[in-house]
Amino acid sequence: MKKLIYLSLFLLLINFISADNNLYLHESLDLTLNVDGEIELVDQGQGQVSEVKAELRLYPEENFRQKLINWNSLGKVKNNIVFFEWGDKKIEKKDYGFKSQVKTKNRRIPITKKIHFPLSKTDVKGLDKYLTNTKTIDKDNKKIIARATKLAEGEDDLFKVVFELAKWVEANVNYELTTLTTTSSQKASWVLENRKGVCDEMTSLFIAMSRSLGIPARFVSGISYSTSDLFEEPWLPHGWAEVYFPGYGWVGFDITFGEYGYVDVTHIKLRDGFDPAEPSTKFEWMANKVQLKSKDLKFQVKVSNKGALSPDDVSLNQEILGKEVGFGSYNLVKGTVRNKGDYYAATTLNLAVPKELTIAGEKKKTILLKPFESKEVFWLIKVADNLRGNYWYEFPVVIYSEKNVSIQQKFKAVRGKITYSKTEVNKLMTPDRGEKTYSQKVDFNCQFDKEMKLNEVKEFSCQLKNKGNTNLKNINFCLGTICKKITSLPINQADKLKIKIKGAKPGWQKVLVKASNKDIEKITYLEYVVLDDPKVDLQITAPKSVEYRKNFDLMLAVNSSSFSVPRKLKIVLQGTGFENKWEIKELKQPKKLLVKLSSKGLGKNSNFKVLMLWEDKSGKRFKGEKSVIVKIKGKNLWEKFLIWINGLVRIIK
Repeated sequence: MKKLIYLSLFLLLINFISADNNLYLHESLDLTLNVDGEIELVDQGQGQVSEVKAELRLYPEENFRQKLINWNSLGKVKNNIVFFEWGDKKIEKKDYGFKSQVKTKNRRIPITKKIHFPLSKTDVKGLDKYLTNTKTIDKDNKKIIARATKLAEGEDDLFKVVFELAKWVEANVNYELTTLTTTSSQKASWVLENRKGVCDEMTSLFIAMSRSLGIPARFVSGISYSTSDLFEEPWLPHGWAEVYFPGYGWVGFDITFGEYGYVDVTHIKLRDGFDPAEPSTKFEWMANKVQLKSKDLKFQVKVSNKGALSPDDVSLNQEILGKEVGFGSYNLVKGTVRNKGDYYAATTLNLAVPKELTIAGEKKKTILLKPFESKEVFWLIKVADNLRGNYWYEFPVVIYSEKNVSIQQKFKAVRGKITYSKTEVNKLMTPDRGEKTYSQKVDFNCQFDKEMKLNEVKEFSCQLKNKGNTNLKNINFCLGTICKKITSLPINQADKLKIKIKGAKPGWQKVLVKASNKDIEKITYLEYVVLDDPKVDLQITAPKSVEYRKNFDLMLAVNSSSFSVPRKLKIVLQGTGFENKWEIKELKQPKKLLVKLSSKGLGKNSNFKVLMLWEDKSGKRFKGEKSVIVKIKGKNLWEKFLIWINGLVRIIK
């Protein structure tokens, strides 16, 4: 009898930060930020000084994701620059800086619609300074232009172009702490050539590539939090980028953190500009035989309060090709990721497996999702072939996002069971690659309703068109479970296949479309949603009995038990002598409604009724009703008499 070895991921995942302690996951942070600078006036021999000035060009200006709660400084703020002046004529050390309290919020500027690329002159009007060549951001460099144009070739979606630039820089430039890159910012062209740098260099290259394509971009200086063991302190000066999206504004892209289209809640913005080489401080002094020496700025950040945990933008599903495979076999892990928002969202998915499994290729996948879009992500893994033969193994496999959303499945490895070769699995993982390059010359054009009601039957129709220069023969064309053999598909010709599908299960669904022969291997999914009737569940929490004249709480908890979101929900709570009303635009999350009541004026068995009205997406109306009885008790005859009178009055009314 073979023994089981269950390989726990505990040790593998022990470095994961728990949600409560992970600062990146919170809706907001209350932060104390202190910036301290020091200059020293040095007497060169009977020196004299009449005036000293300092400019601190770092200031936590308020914006949509950052609020300045408190500010304390000897300096004066103008145009987001803090000015300091000393007229005491003393040759000595002088301190400058500020103390502040800042509230950061986990917010983004949601890009909800496609913006066409390339941008027009109207799109970038007034933004010329964010398109220029600068000392560090040498966007006119030929190699930068060549790389950027190659990444953007054939793409007409601005967010996709910017995403591809950011993704390439993150994947191809190594974050490396060296004297050369930490003491001064290197040119973007140097970074492209040497493929290394810190946050400033990575951001400069990204901005240069963006500007070379006519996309306005600027450099942001600030503070952020890092859990990397490269640094002694977690809160450090940091640089990232902002890209201009017409109709929306400046959108954050932090290449170092892998944050595309947003920056997390630990980012404190202190300045934006054209070039990272712009100085953070400037000094002037009117003196004779006096030298001014300045020290590096010191930054101190403390967290005073953390908001609630922020939900992730995506949902995950996972499938594993082989539920039971032999030793040495390859296997395929497929993750289906869905964007839950009505805006573009980039997410990074990681695969965690025990040491007995090898991941072929990158374990990290960065994906761009359009509003409500779903995509499939594949990992090729291999089971070790030197496992102990008298055991069978159960492997947990975890896919997790940067916001700790994760999903786990398991599969077994048993000696003598079926094995998959790398070639066999690769065909499933990358159907359009390999030798069948003609796949790019055929196209699916499918007509179907992307929404249907539960149990409704609708027709799905797909056309397969040959857009290339070769006549195709013997194509196996499948739509869902229906397949047909196309004996001939000449150049520029098309063939159709239809299927009727019943919306049997609410939620997002998909239908496989596939065409294959010796020349092509084309596969895609048709995604549609099955909408059920929206349902509202109501739970009323109330005490069974209350003493007369005592106060008590009535809690209404409403939640949706359907896939479809209840809309325009109206809730009416009716009781003796009062009525409370609430309106909820969309019941996407559970809501709790608290009402504080007094038992004075209530009868013995006081009935509280809750009426609910709501609609579905099309305006169809629904209603629900629930009630609860609270017994009112008197401690003496007089109170019992009053309770009886209250009940009688209610009956008469």
